[in-house]
Amino acid sequence: MNAIAPHVVMVTNAVAPDKLGGLERYVRELSRGLVAVGGSVTVVTKRTAAEQPDHERGEDGVRVRRYSPPAKSDPLFAARYPFDISRGVRAQVSLAVRDGAGRRVVLHGHFPVPMLGPALRRTSFVYTCHAPVYRELLSERRGSYALPRPLHNAAVQGLRAAERHVLRRAHALVTLSEFVRAEVATLDRAAGERVALIPGGLDTTWFSPAATPAAVSHAPADTEITLFTARRLVERTGVDRLVEAMPAILARIPGARLEIAGSGPLGAAIADRVRELGLSERVRLLGRISEEDLRDAYRRADLAITPTVALEGFGLATAEALACGTVVVVTPIGANPEVVRDLSPHFIARSASPRDIAEAVVDALNLPDIDGLRSRARSHVHPRWAWPSVVDAHLELYDRQPSL
Repeated sequence: MNAIAPHVVMVTNAVAPDKLGGLERYVRELSRGLVAVGGSVTVVTKRTAAEQPDHERGEDGVRVRRYSPPAKSDPLFAARYPFDISRGVRAQVSLAVRDGAGRRVVLHGHFPVPMLGPALRRTSFVYTCHAPVYRELLSERRGSYALPRPLHNAAVQGLRAAERHVLRRAHALVTLSEFVRAEVATLDRAAGERVALIPGGLDTTWFSPAATPAAVSHAPADTEITLFTARRLVERTGVDRLVEAMPAILARIPGARLEIAGSGPLGAAIADRVRELGLSERVRLLGRISEEDLRDAYRRADLAITPTVALEGFGLATAEALACGTVVVVTPIGANPEVVRDLSPHFIARSASPRDIAEAVVDALNLPDIDGLRSRARSHVHPRWAWPSVVDAHLELYDRQPSL
């Protein structure tokens, strides 16, 4: 490995704290981890709010360079988007390269549209496929903009073609799970054969059990039980299915309470459904919460639930809960089964239906060795998915890449 860590130019769609999704947090935390070991990082991303500066350097040492995407109110938004993004990325990457101050420079992409320009120009780059974007992106943007069906279908197919081209042109390919590796192979078989698997990282220093074990009391399944999920409120994350499962859970565990953290376009509909089912006293919608509140919620939960309906590139919420010493029930969708399978296959529901989610929750809480599984939850993800291990794996990968 080179003695001097490289300057890495991360190219992505959005970055934390501008936006607080799993991909956005991943890029920021990987960048922070690289800086912590002597590396240098500039993130190139779109502006998500008008007041965000073109360039800033965070307290964590990570530089961010932003460009402006077209306005969603523009009737030509869909047509202009790839061209405006490509132009913005090219200009900001040129500036980001100079931030390296003479270090070897590695370009690392995390989203297909902003990487289309480098791919077309045959620039050398590393690409991490977090999930097949063409399958999930437009379905989650109904509240932001809508396209007539013919244009929607054309946009999906255009995004699929762009994503395949980026995969083919990448000098090195990374996925965070076997699930996404298989999705890459579906898009392009040759690309799937050269994927390197580097599990998604998490801050296991922050996401950890309470300092005093007595501070968290896990009740037996016949008394008060706290269930928790942290999810974006969109169709694919399955929070609506979990709410539908609550009457069946309460029929067998009357003391169960569900806390839901997160926001999204389904928020109002989920709140309405909670009231319709008469669950207002048993289901609490927390909205978007702070990192500290999120950690506290994981710690006090008797069981976390990840009710995914479609996709899931890594299962960050699942891993965070485990790092806090809380076991998790997941659906057999995306990468979530990979996260919990070796801890206990009993934590995987038979399907993403409300009935099977309810059955898996009740069965998990009544497992005879549930306390032993809780005691092993943290060691299941730490240290192998802690950021120091993930950063080391990336430095080894960068060491094999050509410099810009």
